[in-house]
Amino acid sequence: MKNYASIYNSTNVAIALEQSFYIKEETTRGELIIPTDADFFFTLAGGGVEMTQPQISSPHRSGRHHTTPIRQKKETSWTLPTYFNIDTALGAASTAEIDPALRVLWKSLMGKEDTTLGLKYTPTTPDITFSMFEVGDKFAKQTRGSFVQSATLNFAGDGEANAEWTGNAKDVIYVGIGKSVTNNDGGNTITLAAGDGGQFKKAIGGKVMIIEADGTTRSADTPSGAARTIANVVGDVITLDGAVLADADGSGLGGPIYLAYYEPANPTAINDPQTGLVATFNITGLSGVCLRNGSLTLTNDHELINYCWGHDALGGQMFVPGTRFMAGVSVEANMDKQLFKFFNNLQSFEAQELQFILGDAAGRRLQIDIPKVFFEVPSITVPETGSIPTTFTGTAYQTALGAEDEISCHFK
Repeated sequence: MKNYASIYNSTNVAIALEQSFYIKEETTRGELIIPTDADFFFTLAGGGVEMTQPQISSPHRSGRHHTTPIRQKKETSWTLPTYFNIDTALGAASTAEIDPALRVLWKSLMGKEDTTLGLKYTPTTPDITFSMFEVGDKFAKQTRGSFVQSATLNFAGDGEANAEWTGNAKDVIYVGIGKSVTNNDGGNTITLAAGDGGQFKKAIGGKVMIIEADGTTRSADTPSGAARTIANVVGDVITLDGAVLADADGSGLGGPIYLAYYEPANPTAINDPQTGLVATFNITGLSGVCLRNGSLTLTNDHELINYCWGHDALGGQMFVPGTRFMAGVSVEANMDKQLFKFFNNLQSFEAQELQFILGDAAGRRLQIDIPKVFFEVPSITVPETGSIPTTFTGTAYQTALGAEDEISCHFK
């Protein structure tokens, strides 16, 4: 169990391996919502949230020397690489096929979720935002107003199937850990040890919990599943929302208390990655194709609302889905007799139908159907030795006006 007192007292620097992620759909766009145990999900190396706030020097002509900085709007982006974790132990297909956090990502990317038989995602206008909690040891990042801009689904013949999600957000609140040796009961403020207020200096709106002296027990003021919101920070005095505190005495014989970033107590997630060792690929008129690599690039490319007066970050509804949804397809296979016939079909500009099945086709799986793809005619480069790998790239189209069926991703 995580010990926040031990982390606070440790002289070690922050450790990258401690990062863990939670995602939960927001009730109100841009307002943090606390995650639960089930909102945890596994990520791969290389993911995280980045927020910058550029500044420029004032252009006033007052001599050779700089005089005043001018702050620009905050810019927040994030990347999350994941495996395809599918609960293959399930009986009938259900909404428990994948983690709740991944369901939020798919909804934010595709727009429509059908739960009739498992989980089926098709493209329509996305209409949600979510909170993302990136929890470390010394500090945590609490991101609000997040949404998916694109996802690349990779199916490598000699590697692991994975997805890389990217997006933007309103902003990030950074929250640390502080100690209090004061009796804070009877009010809404916590007085921290000298200098510890700096752990929360820019954390107004952030979610926190109070931890008892043992470093693990949660105060009755912030039990498991509940958090307080930071309303104000003045020096080392932190004002919290909610009822007056009744279990926040750090001055007694029991020892100090700790104010820490919020995180769920017992995270749970599906750990059953489908790596592509069991998978199926089908394409129009061909059978038994040896797929070397396949990738799908699904892009929203929403317009960022970073132009609202009086906001130092994204404002209003955070994004406008004003750009076409794009589904790009790339497949690589060795040139042979039937692939050459396929190549000639492309020169006649004939639409092609593709299907990827990740997992056992008779069991729990991800099935991706792309009914109408127009591929570009590729150049065929012949190497000095070995096979002749050829890459075909194209774009998926809907089958009829208003069909919204360029691609469907079905966990079933």
